Amino acid sequence: MSQPTHSTLSGIPGGRVSYSDSTWQPIRNHFGITAFGINAYTAARAGDSIIGDHDHADPSVEQHQELYFVHAGAARFVVDGLEVDAPAGTFVNAHDVTTRRSATALTDSTIVLVIGAEVGAPFEITTAEREDLASVGFATNPA
Repeated sequence: MSQPTHSTLSGIPGGRVSYSDSTWQPIRNHFGITAFGINAYTAARAGDSIIGDHDHADPSVEQHQELYFVHAGAARFVVDGLEVDAPAGTFVNAHDVTTRRSATALTDSTIVLVIGAEVGAPFEITTAEREDLASVGFATNPA
């Protein structure tokens, strides 16, 4: 029987990635999770980009559905042009992979968790995640 692992969010090392003003914390990588993706983004200041504008429509890359959870602070999501103000405790779902989505911090110290995976496919660490990990100096776990 394996032992549970645990950490606070502040105990998970992070870094800056090119598509966000926020600090990216690779939760999936920290715990070696292989079933789904999960990361956190922490915006230092109101107005910071948390989630860069994107979709997952390109069939040559991962086709992730994504669920966002505002853990602290507040964020404004733009989902296919619709603005959603999301205070702490709010979930925002980008169910369709073609949905354009982004988020901006409305308050200092806003934290957003992102959970994602591809429908009906075994989870694989994406090329984008491998590139993000390399850009902040982390090895991919598991390799």
